[in-house]
Amino acid sequence: MKPLQSLATPFNELESKLKPFFDNKFWKVRLLFLALAISTTTLLAFNFILVDKGLRNLYQEMRHPGSIGGFFWDDIIKQGADPFTPQDYEAGSHEANQTFRITIPLIARVLHLNVAGLYVLHVLMGLLFLWFVIEVVYGILKDKILTFYFITGFTAIYAGANFYINFLGHCDIFPFCFMILMWYYRNPLLILLFSQLAFWCDERAIINSTYIGLLYLMPLVQNWIKQGKLNLKLIPLSAIVLVISAGLYIVVRSWLASNYGLKVGHDNDLSRKTITWSLSIIGDKFTRGLEGFWLLIFAGITVLVLRRDWWMLVLLGGCMLATGAIAIMVADGTRSLSFGFCMFFFLLIILKEHIAQKELRYLLIVSTLLSLMLPMSFP
Repeated sequence: MKPLQSLATPFNELESKLKPFFDNKFWKVRLLFLALAISTTTLLAFNFILVDKGLRNLYQEMRHPGSIGGFFWDDIIKQGADPFTPQDYEAGSHEANQTFRITIPLIARVLHLNVAGLYVLHVLMGLLFLWFVIEVVYGILKDKILTFYFITGFTAIYAGANFYINFLGHCDIFPFCFMILMWYYRNPLLILLFSQLAFWCDERAIINSTYIGLLYLMPLVQNWIKQGKLNLKLIPLSAIVLVISAGLYIVVRSWLASNYGLKVGHDNDLSRKTITWSLSIIGDKFTRGLEGFWLLIFAGITVLVLRRDWWMLVLLGGCMLATGAIAIMVADGTRSLSFGFCMFFFLLIILKEHIAQKELRYLLIVSTLLSLMLPMSFP
């Protein structure tokens, strides 16, 4: 009887072709665009009607700014023209929430961008974001093939694909890009710059900067675990700067509110209805937000539990609970969960250190396949 082939056989053959393909000084460029070619094909296949309708409407919005309801590109440009004048928006609406999200409007103003120009910049920021994701992931995995699997799956979920598939004008790729730059660069001045840019893009960047703060504090935590005492001298300047930056944001925001009358309308009844609705579909809401990457989360948490690494479980778990809580409190759960994309880097660090590379390979393959197969839903 002829023996059955392994289910990994197709991937073994794929990798035999990928290795020479990536054996090039421009391998990161090749990896990026090959991953995008695969993920974009599946996104267009499984979301064809949504994407087709969305891009058609985006084209109409470019030709006639403000003509399509629910599109925010033109609102961003208008806000940039007069960012400190209070607007009478409906409480709880996206426009009202944009009041203090002034980074992108000011960029549009300085660069004199129209709707088309802002969308093009959005796409370019997305490519920059993915480039640094490759840098970070390869720095952890030290393997081009595993990095390829991760990036292919990552560009199939909202966190990695929003830069071109979100045609509504939420512009999430801007805070995502500033956050990955905060992770990649440890220079205190750059941290202050990128954190301020991210915070003034969206308040969710502040909540999810806890992952970045945890990265900065890891030497302190590890020393605490080994020696049983807390050495405050090990607190890095980068962590201090991040906390100062968050405080600065709160102070400046309060000053703008008191001196310019800027405020974000809050509808308590709407908030209660949103939370109730979120809890009623919490399984669907959370699943579609991160898709196949939930496998990485479950695997990473399992490793921490089996190793009894309670401190890391509590610290990382606390960050993840904050991300999840925000996703429940607001209607746009997919977007909110995606702001916590830095959690994947921690999970890769944990899995790379504590499981065999063969197992990590299978985990990344399956998570990527699930992400490619599931149709994206947002916001």
